[in-house]
Amino acid sequence: MPVGSPDPTGRAGFLFNQKGSMPLRKRKFVKGNAYFITTSVNNFMKIFKEKRYINILLENINFYRDKYGFLLLASVIMPDHLHMLIHPNPDQPEDISSILEDFKKFTSRQLRRQMEEDKRTKWLESFRLKTPKKRNWRYQVWQERFDDLGIYSLTAARTKVNYIHSNPVRKGMVGKPEDYLYSGARNYILNNHTVIRVDTDFLIP
Repeated sequence: MPVGSPDPTGRAGFLFNQKGSMPLRKRKFVKGNAYFITTSVNNFMKIFKEKRYINILLENINFYRDKYGFLLLASVIMPDHLHMLIHPNPDQPEDISSILEDFKKFTSRQLRRQMEEDKRTKWLESFRLKTPKKRNWRYQVWQERFDDLGIYSLTAARTKVNYIHSNPVRKGMVGKPEDYLYSGARNYILNNHTVIRVDTDFLIP
């Protein structure tokens, strides 16, 4: 069941202050809008096939949404990348770039430590930097850049929510979006918020 109902109450209107959507390759962020985020594992290693690594992401998504006060409108954790639709708190000084930098830096450290504990030598070698960037920075778990798209309308937001939640279906991993455990589709369709908290009220009237 896609997210596509009209919003006669207008309560979702505060999420957006411009029409349409546009790529933000120059990192020009507009306060008051939502952002479709994709960040991928370095070398596209499928580390998020294992629950313990997925749990690290889930814990940190919840932690950082509380730390920065952003709304999480959609999310899906795929084996080698993460999609999120985020609406930053306009009263907070941090933009998407700052939030993702903090998130990726901390999760990278936790993921690497888990790999060391699990003796995942192949993964560690894949992430090892030939030339360390800084002292004690010898591994890069996430790709350095992340993809972002500014979302300036309710219609565009719903389109991205459906795109995000359909990802596991397109990859042949499940038959229906809500069948994928680590997808916000379960929040929207099943009203199940046990795995991750998603702010569904703003896109469903």
